Amino acid sequence: MAVAYKPGQVLTESDLKILIRDTNGNLVDPSYIRYSLFDYTTGVEVLIGAADRIPATSGTGQYYVDATIPLDANIGDWLVRWNFRETAVSPLVQVVQEFNIVAECTTTSITETSTEDLFIRRLRIMLRDNNPDRNYRFRPPSHEKFIQAQTQVFGYIWEDEELYEYLLMAVDLFNGAPPITDITLGNMPTRWRTTIIMRAAGFACAAVAMNWIADEFSVRGDEYVTLRTSEGDKEEEYILTLEEFFKIMYEDKIGEIERQVKAGVLSIIKEFKDEDKRVGRSSS
Repeated sequence: MAVAYKPGQVLTESDLKILIRDTNGNLVDPSYIRYSLFDYTTGVEVLIGAADRIPATSGTGQYYVDATIPLDANIGDWLVRWNFRETAVSPLVQVVQEFNIVAECTTTSITETSTEDLFIRRLRIMLRDNNPDRNYRFRPPSHEKFIQAQTQVFGYIWEDEELYEYLLMAVDLFNGAPPITDITLGNMPTRWRTTIIMRAAGFACAAVAMNWIADEFSVRGDEYVTLRTSEGDKEEEYILTLEEFFKIMYEDKIGEIERQVKAGVLSIIKEFKDEDKRVGRSSS
């Protein structure tokens, strides 16, 4: 999660905040901005308190959640939904900020030493994940986001626990390579630290890449695509499944492949029959 808070904690300008910038990167005040808090511990968004609250501001384009975490807040995932418009006639824009509520007695560090914490911090900096993207710029959405009507979510990409595991994996890999060593994050010579951090970064990026593959390329044959054709001034639009589209695009090639396979099989059968005749055997 991006950040963690405890029940009863008062949120300030250093906590759940957002910076609004124009296309030139300058901080600007939108004509409209509101936020709503949601309990997401069950996987279903439950509105907490009033909807569309007016945020506090610490300067031009700088807004934050001015609230207190409820004393009876459920432990787990929570969300802040920000809604704003650049001008009075601009479309409503929504972004989501994720955070976590932890128990009063919770220790947020999953490491055992300050040295391990330092490794996590350095790895996060190397991955450019040390400062969540709180800066929203008014600009046209990307084509895919526009089509899918996605909501922008900002926060840390990796949790500390994940980065810690990648560091341990990098150490294991280092120890297993000749000459065999037995280093740990706690006793590692300074000259080897960057090597471990670079390898851990590779594990982290590979994990994110696998998520991207699953999100972007996992499609089924019954999903639909829109096909537009034009001939002169006449334009037509067809809605097809991916399976139908594939058949249209490759039916001739598939037929040719099938013919080649069939011809190859028949040729092999003929060769067997000819060989049987040559050696005087009968073949059915």
